Order: sequence, then structure tokens, then C-alpha cells
Amino acid sequence: MMMKLTKLAVPQPKLLLTGRGATTHDVSRAIRRQCDSGELIRLGRGAYLTASEWAALDDRARHIAQMRAAQARHSTPIVFVHDSAAAVLDYPAYGYFSTVPQAISRQPRQSTPQLHWHRGELADDEIVECDGFFITSPERTLWDIACTAPFARAVGMLDAGIRTLRPKDAAVSAPRVDREHLLERVSKRSGKRGTVRAARSIGFARDGADSLGESLSRVQEYLFGFEEPELQVTVSDVDGDIGVADQCWREHRLLGEFDGYEKYTRNRYTHGKAPSDVVFDEKVREDRMRATGGGMARWLWVDAHSGSRLAAILTRAGLPRESRPRDDWGGMPR
Repeated sequence: MMMKLTKLAVPQPKLLLTGRGATTHDVSRAIRRQCDSGELIRLGRGAYLTASEWAALDDRARHIAQMRAAQARHSTPIVFVHDSAAAVLDYPAYGYFSTVPQAISRQPRQSTPQLHWHRGELADDEIVECDGFFITSPERTLWDIACTAPFARAVGMLDAGIRTLRPKDAAVSAPRVDREHLLERVSKRSGKRGTVRAARSIGFARDGADSLGESLSRVQEYLFGFEEPELQVTVSDVDGDIGVADQCWREHRLLGEFDGYEKYTRNRYTHGKAPSDVVFDEKVREDRMRATGGGMARWLWVDAHSGSRLAAILTRAGLPRESRPRDDWGGMPR
């Protein structure tokens, strides 16, 4: 029996559909006028969205809107793969989700500007149903991403997929994937296309990165020759536990903190507090952590994205680096 994922929060854009297989001659003059005036955005034959709603969607939601439009144009179900499956599963994308959905077929099919086809076969247990879509399972999706995506993009999704979920997260997230199962795929597919790329990304993935920004930070630290940090380290003083630091280099008595926008806005981090209260609590937390006698480096998304900026911050904080990636990061292929 096919697994059905029911707890994911999948965007529900309100598409205007003019009927499967409709051509421009089937579309009313009113719709054509709205398209010409810019009131409607055409997502492909017979599928439209208001310009105001399209503008309000982020890249993930736009991709999913295009998936719904593609499915509406086909009389049989489509199995979506790669980035499209990742978008439904809410794996974070370093870069952006494109607006072209990706699907799989056993037979060769012609790709279009609205739908990219991959040729291949899936086992029955590699397909799941979610919110009206058929997509690859979480494990198969992460495997496909590991085989094809650039290193940083793959690591961001893999970290999210293998992360041990908090109770609140588990209520709205895709099922966790066991990293060991992905490593088994590497062993079984040795010598096949994409396996070397997958081995590197999966070997680098960690259960501990709490956000895409933390994953990207770790990638940059590796590429810029820093030592591998411990992740999610509890810091304490005489009054008890202070909190959890994103990263820690014990030998150098240095803590590292990625300051993403979500930390001050999403309920998962704020627990219902006002942003001003979150900022104050974070300042108290940082002061207590610094008082334990170690150093602390903090950085923003722009620093993690740049890499050289993050490297400069860590160097100023006293963390030594080498001129090339170190070979003592755990899990990386030799």
C-alpha cells in the first residue's frame, strides 16, 4: 500500500483552470484580457493565477503552483521527482526552486518549458502521495538530490532530511530519513552515475544542523580550511544550562552562532514571544555564554553565503585555518 503523507504544510495557490487540454481558443476573452493587462499570470495551457497572489508566493510556493498546473494538464497522474519532490517535502533549497517542475516516466517524453521529464523507473516503495501529488519518497528524493545537486545545495537538503526532529517539528515535517540507509545506497551503486557526488554530500551531511544557514556555514568552513565543529552543544554555567550553541570548537574555546531571520520570527524558535523579547533573551544568553570564558563568533546569512566573509569572522575570533579543505572531517570520501 502506498504511503500517504498527511501532515505537511503544502501551499495551496488558487489556480484558475479552464479545463484539461484547453487551447487559447477555448479561453474566454475576459481571461485573455486579464492576461494582456497583467492581472493574470499564465502558468501553462489552461492554468492561471492572479498576479497579486503570484507576487506574494515565495519560490517554493511558485514551484508547487507550477506542479499543480502541470498535473491539471494531464489526464493521468504525474510522479514528481528531484526538486519538485523536495519542494513538497519542504526541504530547504540553497539558491531557489525553479519554476519548472520535474517528473519521471518509464518511456522517453519530450520536456517543455513547463515540465522537465526524466526517464527512469521507481520501486513501488519509492513513491508516496502527498496533498494530491505523487512524489518520490523522502529517502529516494534525498538520494536523487545527492546524485545531481551542487554540493552546498545537496548538503542543505540532506541535513534537513536526516535531522532528528523536535516533537513540534515532527508534527508538520516529512518523515526523517536514516543517513545509514543513504550510505547503503552509495555502497550498492558503486561505479554508477552520480554515486561519487552522492557519497561526498551524504558523507558530509550531519544530524545537527538546525537550519539551511547552519548547513551552508559548515560547507564554507570546510571549503575554507577550518576544523570541523561540534553541532548543537549545550553550554552551562554555575546557574545551570544556558542554551545550545550552533557550533563549538572545544580545543579553541570558541562557540559559533548563525543568526538567521527565522530565529527571531518563526514560532519554532520564538515560542510565541515578541521579537523584541527574543532579541533581549538572546543578548542575555550570549552574555552568559561569553562569561564562561570562551569566545563567540556570530554571523549572518550574507556571511555564510559569501564564505570569505565567514572565514574572516572566524579568523578574527582566533580559529586557525589551512589553505585547503582539511582531510579530517568525518565521513568524507578519501
